[in-house]
Amino acid sequence: MADNGDSFPVMAVPLAPKIQQEIQTKFGSFDKGLVEVGPGRYLLPPHCRLYLDKYAQFRFRPDDVVVTGFPRSGTTWTQEMVWCMTHDLDFTTAINTPLRERSPFLEYDSIYRPDFPLPSFLVDSKQHPDVDPDTTGVFLAHAESVPSPRIIKTHLAFSILPPSILESCKVIYVARHPGDVCVSSYHHQRLLKLMNFKGDLEEFLDFWCRDLVMLGPYWSHLSEAWAKRTHPNLLWLYYEDMNKDLLRELQRLDHFLATGLTEDELLQVAQHSSFANMKARPATNYSLIPESPILTPGEAEFVRKGATGDWVNRFTPQMKAKFQAWVETGSKAVEEVPPRYTQG
Repeated sequence: MADNGDSFPVMAVPLAPKIQQEIQTKFGSFDKGLVEVGPGRYLLPPHCRLYLDKYAQFRFRPDDVVVTGFPRSGTTWTQEMVWCMTHDLDFTTAINTPLRERSPFLEYDSIYRPDFPLPSFLVDSKQHPDVDPDTTGVFLAHAESVPSPRIIKTHLAFSILPPSILESCKVIYVARHPGDVCVSSYHHQRLLKLMNFKGDLEEFLDFWCRDLVMLGPYWSHLSEAWAKRTHPNLLWLYYEDMNKDLLRELQRLDHFLATGLTEDELLQVAQHSSFANMKARPATNYSLIPESPILTPGEAEFVRKGATGDWVNRFTPQMKAKFQAWVETGSKAVEEVPPRYTQG
């Protein structure tokens, strides 16, 4: 990969053995532990060390659009809308081609277990026959090879990505209330065999409130993006705003992306990417793909509920008290980042 001048060392430090052991008792697929990455101490599996320099040096193109945010904040939804808007409203391809094939997931080599079979709906390894998935990265190769305009998804914090990213391309950051993110993450990490969480929601909340979930801490991730909010190449979206008035947010996207779509065309995007349609299509709801090797049968679907404020109904009073104490640990971020909160 060519050096774009953004090369810098990204440190990865193992968690303390006692914490590792505690995580391994509940997350069945973290048998090799986790490491803290970069100044924000974001959690990733240890084989991420193979790719950190490559993420820091990734060569973004001027017509790239990067969709980012903390996991389960609405990035999949945003990917689908942005891909259609920047690809001439090609709904036929969007319906029939898996989203991850159309819109690459930059760091999935670091999240995906090398010993798991690689299903084609994530990325077709046959398209990259010369790539060693254990050292080079099939998902990275896919991201590099997708023709422009690329819509690239990442959950990596800004401090792990190239410092020049906002000078290189456009970035959309999607934020969502952390209570809903926590509940959605709980179901997601029970569903994905890559995490294989075996506890209940209260136990997951305990890990969440100690910043011991994949790609956490949440507040650091949010704050790094908020600090860049005034850059002309960054658009900040709230999941709650998209749920409340999708046409208005699509108009903001249209202006940011300069796609020049009419209101009628934006309404077509809204219809195509409605929650019901996203949930009904295997191209976006991977739970509909028969016998997926990475999904646990019997768990909630990949596209699950799409609600806002449901965390209030799921947390007991004791859980709400613990969650509120955690919110106060991010008080600076809560104060700076205008929240879309449903108070519990």
